[in-house]
Amino acid sequence: MMINSACYSFVSIAKSKLRFKKINCTLPETESGIEHNPTSTRASSNSRTNKMEEYNIAMKKMMRNPYEYHHDLGMNYTLITDNLIVGSQPQKPEDIDHLKQVENVAYILNLQQDKDVEFWGIDLQSIIKRCQELGIRHMRRPARDFDPDSLRSELPKAASSLEWAISEGKGKVYVHCTAGLGRAPAVAITYMFWFCGMNLNTAYDTLTSKRPCGPNKRAIRGATYDLAKNDPWKEPFESLPEYAFADIADWERNLIRDCVHSLRGS
Repeated sequence: MMINSACYSFVSIAKSKLRFKKINCTLPETESGIEHNPTSTRASSNSRTNKMEEYNIAMKKMMRNPYEYHHDLGMNYTLITDNLIVGSQPQKPEDIDHLKQVENVAYILNLQQDKDVEFWGIDLQSIIKRCQELGIRHMRRPARDFDPDSLRSELPKAASSLEWAISEGKGKVYVHCTAGLGRAPAVAITYMFWFCGMNLNTAYDTLTSKRPCGPNKRAIRGATYDLAKNDPWKEPFESLPEYAFADIADWERNLIRDCVHSLRGS
């Protein structure tokens, strides 16, 4: 697959030239649940309500449980580990101030496509500008919402950006999509699976116990298969049982890490 070919062209370089800092995967001592920005205000327009209904209908179709996004309540997020936060989209520059001052966020990883931002009327450029003013590194790894195949293909690069930001150790990393219920938690779970020594079910349960959500586990398994199963005669992922690649051997995890490291800057 394309990911594997790109990976192996860089692995030798990654092994010989890059050094990586120890990653802190420590879970926070306290679980604060989902926190709400106190500066949030309720929207009252019918168009905003219709947008939420439209989005939630699509979300319910793609998830096993009927989780909903309440845009009118403002940005919401959950501390997953000491240096990793998963949440919904920042809606205004003041949200960036909050993340910097209250949570010491030094990196933001945005999984949204342009059309997601436009759908909710977010002025992304003003948010990026505020990030620059506050010294926050804003990164984008767009994946199509409600599309497991798009998420699967983007997970290696997104996990690469997340792992790099955490390894820099300059502050917390805020990972978000639109609602913080699908793409963003999937990237966080993938990172915990590949880099924190957990199997997929443990990583999934750890995150979802803190932030109730429904990320696509099959997309994570598929991305793991793409990187770890490099035999030219490998069986198709679609023919494998549901438990396949929910856990991996140490050599497979090391192979995945080398591949992910090689994607830095791509």
